[in-house]
Amino acid sequence: MRGDMRRPCVVVPAYNAEATLGPLLERLLPLAGRVAVVDDGSADGTARVAAAFAPRGVELLCHPRNRGKGAALRTGFRWAMAQGCRAVVTLDSDLQHAPEDLPALLAAFDETGADVLVGSRVHERDRMPGARRFGNWISSWFAGRFCHRPVPDSQCGFRIYRLPECAGLLADLRADRFDAETEVLLKAAVRGLRIAFAPITVIYPEGGRHRSHYRAWVDTLRIIRLYFLELCRRTFTPRGRRDVRELRRHGPGGCHGSGYRLLPREW
Repeated sequence: MRGDMRRPCVVVPAYNAEATLGPLLERLLPLAGRVAVVDDGSADGTARVAAAFAPRGVELLCHPRNRGKGAALRTGFRWAMAQGCRAVVTLDSDLQHAPEDLPALLAAFDETGADVLVGSRVHERDRMPGARRFGNWISSWFAGRFCHRPVPDSQCGFRIYRLPECAGLLADLRADRFDAETEVLLKAAVRGLRIAFAPITVIYPEGGRHRSHYRAWVDTLRIIRLYFLELCRRTFTPRGRRDVRELRRHGPGGCHGSGYRLLPREW
């Protein structure tokens, strides 16, 4: 990773996050190195808030119209690779991720040697709102079966990517909305990348200030559609059938030894 491993490059996709972006950046900057906020066509003052942090090293990347979280992440990944970052952290702008969890995630990333480390809320899933809990359970259940190994939390956006190993995967992403994070896991499994999960703080405060833009039913259906298309690809295309054989051959251990891991909450 470019610079100090303890102060990594961070990408924050943001949409109408004026109320939460400032407090998030205040808490994040002491823990991070270079930070990019991707304003995904916000209609409020999100860009203005991000720009106010420019003297402290925050870079603002803007989409002229809303294109979706997946598109914002792709913009952020391109920025991170252009900066020469060897790893990049992503976290949401709605204060539903605690930046203070970052040092523990970095330690887990280093200890596991993962190519993709995903924050997991499985240890406190009962604290999630009912519709979000259902959508996450459905997606994680499908992800585990498509990836041929346990996936405790397929939707969490608090992640760390090892860029040299993930460059091809990230360049191949197509999903524009919240299904992008599920697409990452499916393609990472097929490519034999090492994936691990580490516990993070579960935050779902009351009130609109921390409002997520995830639409429980619409976005869950979009994720189910992603699985349906992947099922068709694996069933009806020669490349897809080869991918299934490779997944079965490698099994839960993964191609490169570490495979899928869920670290305990005490980590």
